[in-house]
Amino acid sequence: MPDSQDPGARQPAPPRFLLFEYSELNPAMRADPHALFDPQRRERPVEHDGMIPAMLISAYGVGRESLMDRSLSRNFDDAAPENPVIANVRRLNAAMAAEFGKHDSMLTLDDPDHGRVRGIVAEAFLKRAAGAQGLVAQIIDAQIDALAGRETFDAVNDYAARIPIQVLGTILGSPPEMFESLKVWTEAGQLAFDPTKSAEQEKLALDGRRGILSHFKELMEARRAAPQDDLVSDLLAAQANGAPIDDNEILFNLFALLVAGHLTTADLIGNGIYLLLTHDEARQAILADPKLITGAVEEILRYEPPISFSARFAKADGKAGGCPYHKGDALVVSLISANRDEDRIDDPHRFDITRRPNPHLSFGAGAHICVGAPLARIEGQTAILKLLQRFPHLRKVDDSPPDWRVVPGVRGLAKLDVITE
Repeated sequence: MPDSQDPGARQPAPPRFLLFEYSELNPAMRADPHALFDPQRRERPVEHDGMIPAMLISAYGVGRESLMDRSLSRNFDDAAPENPVIANVRRLNAAMAAEFGKHDSMLTLDDPDHGRVRGIVAEAFLKRAAGAQGLVAQIIDAQIDALAGRETFDAVNDYAARIPIQVLGTILGSPPEMFESLKVWTEAGQLAFDPTKSAEQEKLALDGRRGILSHFKELMEARRAAPQDDLVSDLLAAQANGAPIDDNEILFNLFALLVAGHLTTADLIGNGIYLLLTHDEARQAILADPKLITGAVEEILRYEPPISFSARFAKADGKAGGCPYHKGDALVVSLISANRDEDRIDDPHRFDITRRPNPHLSFGAGAHICVGAPLARIEGQTAILKLLQRFPHLRKVDDSPPDWRVVPGVRGLAKLDVITE
């Protein structure tokens, strides 16, 4: 081996901050994630971050195994404290705990509490979602009617982002006059996962969480006194009938359903509109045969997943794909990369609305697979199809590149200006 002082000696590569390089904070990643991920997945499908206690998993097989591994945790308390992303979330959770109690949602619980709480919440929520097709169609029709007569509009902010908050707000039991506030608060909450946010942005994130939790706390008190036909009343009735779930768990799971369900579904709709406006053959096929929208939404989820990564935390030393990790490490699975893994997906960079099978990981996998997936699919299919049918000549205002939001872990458009004729 050459002497380390020899000018000709090969120097070791500097450590790489992978979770920055492969996140939405990196403009190159936002512009073309696959230019980064394709070589990473082929050469280093599992790699330790050089700067923080985490590892990046970019391959489908190892990623799915990690998401399904029940020995790994979703609880932020199991993550190494020196992880800056986790430190951000912990700080916000601690501030909320001082006012509302410990954050006990199914998103961050492990078994046995996860199974207990998820079972109760999922049973009530999925019953509501199963009967929501009429509600979803009514809300979408009203949103499209509001766009009638406009030559141009923003398909994200004037349409996609307005639908899920109304659907979820109605199902949960929030009054319509609260919908706009809930939308603003949930969007501010995205800042929680940005380790680069300013003090002003941190305040916005805290105020957003505080607003949502205060609203649901008041709503629970009102529904306990006078039940109505909504999910809050359902969960309180289940509790009164002996279901093992306390008020704090109900409160934080209402919060989780709203925040997770609104933002991801809005991005699913927005991403879908963009993809079909830039893949005209697929759009024309759907207009000719509306039944194709079912497969189209699955392909939209695979091709541009609204959530770009999902993480688990190691409760003990172990291995993923033969690569060792340590207790406290975050195992970060790139859903963007896994969904384009050529070892699992044929011709993965082709957008194909007839793709069968389509085993994408966009709703996660295992015990923590997204409980809101059925409702998100209904909203995505209905919103995209109805918009294309009402405006069959819809097109982008210009050929400018997509404007992706700068939010870690989120693959969603900030805006999408369109012309109706």
